[in-house]
Amino acid sequence: MSETLSSFVNAIQGFSEAIWRERNLKVHFVIGSVVLVMSYVLELTANELLWLIFAVFSVIGMELLNTLVESIMDLYETKPHPEVKFVKDVAAGIVLWYSLFAVVVGVIVLGKALFGWNQSVGKLIALIFVLLFPTISLLWRFVSSWRNRR
Repeated sequence: MSETLSSFVNAIQGFSEAIWRERNLKVHFVIGSVVLVMSYVLELTANELLWLIFAVFSVIGMELLNTLVESIMDLYETKPHPEVKFVKDVAAGIVLWYSLFAVVVGVIVLGKALFGWNQSVGKLIALIFVLLFPTISLLWRFVSSWRNRR
């Protein structure tokens, strides 16, 4: 077997193993599939379709990356460790952030196609995510550290 074909087979094996093991990856594939099937029924521009595809592929790609990071960290350290927890949490945060991006894309593209929404709805949701998400996260951390001091 050629090296290229062997690499392709290994990639497929890794991909299928990740789908088999990871529930969240299955969920992202189901949601992404529903969105892309909807795109066949709706009248979307080429740009709108590209944004939907980009959002779906990005979330799935980040979930695969998260799976990789978690697996590597589990090999690195089998006992609970604060730095390993941090790395895993950040990797999960990347998936969450890309999922929020996908929600914004979905609201803009699908909101217009399904409900006739103006793109301002998507802009507002994006602004809320960018402003409130870090604020809520920092408040959560502050409250958690305050509780731990008591």
